[in-house]
Amino acid sequence: MTTTSAFTPTANDMEATHYGIPVSTYGEDGNMLALGHHTPRNAFAAFNKHARTHLGFANFADDRHAHLDDWIDEIRHIWLTFHRGGPDTDWTWEGRPATADTPGAIAITVLDVA
Repeated sequence: MTTTSAFTPTANDMEATHYGIPVSTYGEDGNMLALGHHTPRNAFAAFNKHARTHLGFANFADDRHAHLDDWIDEIRHIWLTFHRGGPDTDWTWEGRPATADTPGAIAITVLDVA
């Protein structure tokens, strides 16, 4: 697995921007991430819109009855460093766990749906 050095992602590196929040899916389970630390309510709105417009789901849970209270514990703030995929990879970029003190770390809001 070849990767390049860390980079700072922008909205152009994400799949879309909803309500001013750049978002993207990651992994194979429909997990989502947003650049920046956002309130759970704002992240929830952006993730739901992304699921509807980008994935064609009713919402990120693909359940019209899902509410913020059901998912609030799955929305977390973390830090990642981002690395672009190399010519022998099948992905554009990856995020690697980091701390706020890690050089190049980016504040991220994540939703784990699995």
